[in-house]
Amino acid sequence: MKHITSKWQILLPLVALGCPADPATLPTEWSLEPIYGLPNLDGDQGNGRDWNKASRSDDENDLSPWSLHEGLLEALDVGQTLELTLEGDTANIRLWSGATQLLNEEQSAVTLQGNAPTDLAFEFGDFLATGTLTIEQFTPDGESLQSESMTLMASPMILNHHLQPVERAYAVEDGLFNQQMIDTISDIMGNAFRTEDATRYDYDVWVQDEFETSTLTSPTGRIDLVIDSIRSQGSGLDAFPEDVVATTPDAFARTWGNGVPNSQDSFGNLEVSPPVTVNGVEYPFGRVYWGKWNGSGPVDKLANALEDQKVQDPFNLDVTWLCVGHVDEFTTFLPDPDAPKGFRLYVGDAAEGLAFLDSLDPSLEIPRYATEHNVSTVGELQEDAALRALNEDYQTDWIAPQIEVMKKRLGLTEDDIVRIPAMYEEHPACGPYALALFPGTVNMLVITQDDGSVDAVMPDPFLRGDDDDTRVDPLVARVEELLPQGVRPHWVDDWRTYHLMWGEVHCGTNTTRTPNASWWLDAMHLIEEE
Repeated sequence: MKHITSKWQILLPLVALGCPADPATLPTEWSLEPIYGLPNLDGDQGNGRDWNKASRSDDENDLSPWSLHEGLLEALDVGQTLELTLEGDTANIRLWSGATQLLNEEQSAVTLQGNAPTDLAFEFGDFLATGTLTIEQFTPDGESLQSESMTLMASPMILNHHLQPVERAYAVEDGLFNQQMIDTISDIMGNAFRTEDATRYDYDVWVQDEFETSTLTSPTGRIDLVIDSIRSQGSGLDAFPEDVVATTPDAFARTWGNGVPNSQDSFGNLEVSPPVTVNGVEYPFGRVYWGKWNGSGPVDKLANALEDQKVQDPFNLDVTWLCVGHVDEFTTFLPDPDAPKGFRLYVGDAAEGLAFLDSLDPSLEIPRYATEHNVSTVGELQEDAALRALNEDYQTDWIAPQIEVMKKRLGLTEDDIVRIPAMYEEHPACGPYALALFPGTVNMLVITQDDGSVDAVMPDPFLRGDDDDTRVDPLVARVEELLPQGVRPHWVDDWRTYHLMWGEVHCGTNTTRTPNASWWLDAMHLIEEE
C-alpha cells in the first residue's frame, strides 16, 4: 500500500449495501471541472475579512461549492480510498467540509474512506490565487487505479470602464454652488445617486480622486472592491469609501501603500479603456492607464497590485505638462454603437481649441471669464499671442504625443478618436503648467444605462452671457455635434465648486458599474501567458 506521511486521514464508516461491486469494474472516467472562485476578502461574517477567520459561519456566501464525481462516490462505497492533494498557492486556498477545514497551508493532503464528506467548498484568500487539486483513487489493497487533477483559481481585481452600466453614482453636496449638478444627476439616477453633506468631509468634494471601484467575480458570485486612495489619510474624504460605498457585506474597501501622497495618487489619474485588441491580443476588460508627472506615478504598491492582476495590463501617459497632472483632464471614453469598436476616445485638443476660437465672433461677450481670466470678450482671447503660442506648444509637445501613446497601447486609429475643442492656460499658482481655460468638457460623468444609451453630465463652458441659455453657446453646440448617437448631454454649472478649484464634473463624481464579462472564459490567455 502507498505510504502516506504527514497527512490527516478521514476514516468514515464504510457503507455496505448488498454485495459490493468489483473495484476494477467501477467507472474510471472522471470529469474534474476547474473551480473559479472569489477571493473571500469581504465581511459576510462581520468584524473584518472573512478569510482571516479560522471558522465558517452560516452567513458565509463567497465559497465555491464542489462535490465529488459520481464515479468517485461509488468508489468509496466499495471500500476504496481517495487521496486529495492540494498544491500551488496553498497559503491562499482551503477546502472545507461543513465547518471543518480539510485542506489548507498546513494540511496539504487528506485521505477519504467510507461515506463521502458533504458540503464541500473551496475558499480563496487572494486575487488570482492558483492551485491544483489532485485526486488519486486506490483499491482496498492500496493499488493506485487512477489520478487526475483540477485547476483552482481566484478572481482578479477588475476595474470598471465606461461601457459598463452604472448601478450607483456618488457626489458631495457643498450646499452652495454645485446644486444644479446634484439635481441633474439625481434626476437621471434617482435613488441610485448617493450624496453626502460636504461638512461631514471637511468640504473635500473630489470624490473621483478618493476611490476607484472594481469587482471580483466568479460563475456564482460577485464582490465589490473599493480601492481607497492614499490621498487624504485621516482627513477629508478618507472615510467616504467605507461610510458610503462599501456598505454591504459583499463589498469592502482596501488601500495599497502609504506615505506622503502626490497628485498622481488621486484617481482622476487612474482610468480604464473599454475592451480593445492590441497587436492581436484581446483585452476584454480594457486596459488600465495612469499618468506620470516628471516620472512619478501612483504609489508603487498600488501600481504593482494593478499590474499583478494581468487582465488589464496597465500603461502610462506623461502628464508633466498639466498642473494637476491627471489623465481625466484631457481624455475620456464614450460608448458609440456606430463606431467600429463600440466606443471612441475623446481628447481635449488644443489645436481644435484654437481653430474653434478663431471661428467665433470677436465681439462675443464672456462675462464668466472676466474676473478669473481677465478677459471679457472672445476677441481678447483671439488676440492673445502668448496664449496662442502656449496652446500650440501644448499640442505639439504633449497632447499629440500622448494621443500616439493611446493609439499604440490601445490599438486605436485616428477614426477611433474625437478631438474636442479645448484651451489651456498657465496659472500663477502653478508655474509653467496647464490648467483648463474653458471648463474641460471631456472631464464628464458618463452614466451608461442598461439599454446602452448614455447620459453625459458635462461642465458648462459659459462661452456666452451669464443669463443666456446653453442653446446659444457655440462650444456647447460644437461638442454636441461630436457626441455619439444615443448620448444625452446635460450641461451643469461647475464653475465655482470645481472649475476654479482646478477640476471639473468627473473629478467631483464617481460610480459603481455592473460587470459584463467573465474572466474565466474571456481572459485566460492573459492570465496564463508566460
